[in-house]
Amino acid sequence: MNSSSKRLVVCGVTHQTANLEEREPLGINRDDLARANSLFASLSTVQEGLIVSTCNRVEFYFITGRDQEPLDSVTAFYQAFNELDLTPFRDLFKTKTATHAAQHLFRVVSGIDSMVLGETEIFGQLKEAYGSACAVKSAGKVIHRLFHQAFRAGKQVRTDTEMGKGACSVSTAAVELLREKFSTDERPSLLFIGVNKMIRLAATRCRRIHHSTYRFANRTVEKAETFATKFEGEAYSLDHLNELLVLTDVVITCTSSPEPIINAEMIDTAVLQRDGRRLTIMDLAIPRDVDYPKGVSPEIEVLDLEDIKAFVERQQKKRQKAIPQAEKIIEQRLKEFNYWWRHVKEESLYNGNGERIAAIVTDELDSVLAKCPPELRNELSLAARRIAERAARVGSGNTSG
Repeated sequence: MNSSSKRLVVCGVTHQTANLEEREPLGINRDDLARANSLFASLSTVQEGLIVSTCNRVEFYFITGRDQEPLDSVTAFYQAFNELDLTPFRDLFKTKTATHAAQHLFRVVSGIDSMVLGETEIFGQLKEAYGSACAVKSAGKVIHRLFHQAFRAGKQVRTDTEMGKGACSVSTAAVELLREKFSTDERPSLLFIGVNKMIRLAATRCRRIHHSTYRFANRTVEKAETFATKFEGEAYSLDHLNELLVLTDVVITCTSSPEPIINAEMIDTAVLQRDGRRLTIMDLAIPRDVDYPKGVSPEIEVLDLEDIKAFVERQQKKRQKAIPQAEKIIEQRLKEFNYWWRHVKEESLYNGNGERIAAIVTDELDSVLAKCPPELRNELSLAARRIAERAARVGSGNTSG
């Protein structure tokens, strides 16, 4: 595939294009992400690629030929990865190419495209996805540059605008929603299922709720004990779930289990032993950890990501005012990436010294640029890149332009 026939693509589903039930079969567990990246990049139609899979999106960023249909590559991936027939899901996938693909990523990493506007978790999730792709070498030159530039854009948006001021995450939004369910004089007992970042963040935020007991359950009890020690709680294995559902007032669960770990029979059995006490379950997992219909019993309330989405839509007005300023930062960073991308496709020198010099310049100037006003920072950043490109031309003997 020669440079001129390449195109940058993102193809995926998000909370904006598909509901939770539709996204569930498409999700890729964290433990499987490295294998998935390696498999995706091995497809004959994919030159380099990276997969992002979170509770609110599954997206494929890759370089493919201009004559290739991007969704065909994604379809081939799922067939090879888990024998999933993508036919019923194809209409849920949206594709963006070239500048629009890069702009989409920059908006995602900046928190503009998130279900929770300005959320902080997505930055770390994208870095983890990038690290996974790097580990299996599925990310190449273009993906490397694209994601590094996206991280710079996201950092600048959160530093220079109100987008990062008090921005919440899915976990913290979930806890805020729970706080609305309890009066200030109640002291509910809390059960956290799973040991991961989402649970850690939720447990940290739950300290604002006047609770009586912290309990942690996990398939491996030793991991639950690490959280129990940190939060001065109790640790259990999942074998104790039945009895814990009787003792607990609030359950927050987020595991990577492919099947529900709490079913209707378990909940109905627990209700009979709870003496009319209400049980609230917050399911943050995808696929969902809880298999229980909503609204069937006044004693049971099951909340999931769709409920969080409805809740945060009411909390967004302040951060929405920061969007125009954030978009200006993204536009500048996008210009820098596009300038580089055009030369990758057109000039051979970018396969040599140009990229190395540009990386050195960026590393050296980042700390200095961070101290400059945003307007001056953008101008100096672009000027530095042009200097690096001209230096590369001189080094390669090409002094034109």
